[in-house]
Amino acid sequence: MNEPFYKNVLLVDDDPVQIAILGSYFAGLGTPQVQSATNSRIALELLDSSKQPVDLIVSDLQMPEMDGLEFLRHLNDRNYRGALAIMSGVKGDLLVHAAKLANLQGLNLIGHLGKPVSKQGLDNIFLSGRKPDVPAPPAPQEEEPVLDEAVFRRALADRRFKLFYQPKVDTRTRQVCGAEALARWIGEDGSFAFPPAQFIEYAENNDLIEELTFQLFDIFLQDVQQFRAANRKLHYAFNLAASLLQNTSLPDRICAMMNEYHLPAAMVGFEVTETATLNLDAATLEVLSRLRIYDFEISIDDFGTGHANIRNLKDFPYSELKIDSSFVLNAVKDSFSRRTVTSAVDLARELAIPVVAEGIEDRETWDFVCSLGIEKVQGYFLAKPMPPEAFVRFASDHSEGLVLAA
Repeated sequence: MNEPFYKNVLLVDDDPVQIAILGSYFAGLGTPQVQSATNSRIALELLDSSKQPVDLIVSDLQMPEMDGLEFLRHLNDRNYRGALAIMSGVKGDLLVHAAKLANLQGLNLIGHLGKPVSKQGLDNIFLSGRKPDVPAPPAPQEEEPVLDEAVFRRALADRRFKLFYQPKVDTRTRQVCGAEALARWIGEDGSFAFPPAQFIEYAENNDLIEELTFQLFDIFLQDVQQFRAANRKLHYAFNLAASLLQNTSLPDRICAMMNEYHLPAAMVGFEVTETATLNLDAATLEVLSRLRIYDFEISIDDFGTGHANIRNLKDFPYSELKIDSSFVLNAVKDSFSRRTVTSAVDLARELAIPVVAEGIEDRETWDFVCSLGIEKVQGYFLAKPMPPEAFVRFASDHSEGLVLAA
């Protein structure tokens, strides 16, 4: 058996989920001792009292009581010469400056990475024992269509944005229990013009997300009205960007549109998508609380990635936890992902809220999430996103439950 890269690792992060993810990662490397601290002061106490030298510290930058930059200074004052890695969800340039500061202080910085963390990113740092190499510039590719404001607004005017529906399946009955609405940009030739991640990020960065969201929400309600005529028991999820939650009139506008289509709030849930950490403030808390009061479900999306984390779960009135597909996809073969999924389920059980897992792409993953008691799942093994009319047929054809491939 190979000698472990590190023998005594100290993890410093105030988010227990991130501690669990990193702890699982180093356990998978065979690290004999992994300690953790929820703030920098505790970390310094552990460092001072450790009988065995700490040979690696992995520290977040944003923490209560003492931030990560001050923590670096205290490490230098203690003449710490073990390896150091820093991570954070702060803007990339700030993380780079923090890395420069660590180097100026003479600390043995082996790497830095942003949140959400990935196994590949962790491997690049901790399996090499040095800073990861700067990636080579990408090879020239064929010219791609340019996404700019004129192109985007033309697509809005021409109503090129449509919704596809990915069925959600109840693991206990194997029956379709609802669907998530997913935005698609349909080009003039009928193909997908731009990937959803690209055009949604563009909309958020260019003050177009509200217009896009409500055009899609109107389409969503038309579709749900038709779905309800076929089956009144199913539940439907619509994605809301976190940036929209600053608008305290959002619940009133949503309710007015629901009333226009004569739809009950209990049929609809909102999955809060995040491109940055959702901060606790009065407006966001009011919007989410009012939506819950009106009987809408609120799901924390992409849980485990570092944006959606335990702090969000405690601060806001979520009624469902959705585990990010990047972990579920690899849970069977990768202990890092498996322990992340298990930790998220354990946390949801403590808070008595149901769990949805996305990314079910084979029978082994289905069996794994069922063994954890996860209530609802979605993924290509069960069904791909499909147009509204195809979803109605799919739900009808499988009303007695899906027959799964071995």
